[in-house]
Amino acid sequence: MNYDAVKKVLDKVNGATFAGLDTVTDVKLKGGKKNPFQGRVTKMTKGSTVMLFTNKNSNAYENMVKRRLEEEGKEVSTFELKPRAWGQRIHNTPFVEHNEKKYIECIFIKGGESVYMVDGEVFDKDQIEGIPETKASDESQGGLDNKVVIRTYAIDSIAEMRVLGEKVA
Repeated sequence: MNYDAVKKVLDKVNGATFAGLDTVTDVKLKGGKKNPFQGRVTKMTKGSTVMLFTNKNSNAYENMVKRRLEEEGKEVSTFELKPRAWGQRIHNTPFVEHNEKKYIECIFIKGGESVYMVDGEVFDKDQIEGIPETKASDESQGGLDNKVVIRTYAIDSIAEMRVLGEKVA
């Protein structure tokens, strides 16, 4: 996906908005060079729902965590917003820059349908050697049960975005 095309649409966002994403990402496999699938596997996900936020007036992630803590009857003061682990958020946008590469930071709402591909062909995930197991988040978020999940997608891994009534591909 082209950064300028995405930026043109997302410059219209003032606050937060929902978006649909289709992504294609490289899958990092276990097993090193001995794994015959190494460097050949991608994961294609269609129809994920995310919330994009600009943080112009406040931090949307922090606000959502605190709101959910209140809803669960938990102490809001137990949550402390920490700085990003990597990359630099571009002020007043949902973009992150890291090592001269652009990303979109969003709150993950709902996953889409995923398929794994080997050399561009759909392949049964269970037949692919070295697929890592999904890890649970170790982020405590003040003891929140209904966690707010942040995802950061490389612009070039987004195949299509549906946002503000427009399709960007």
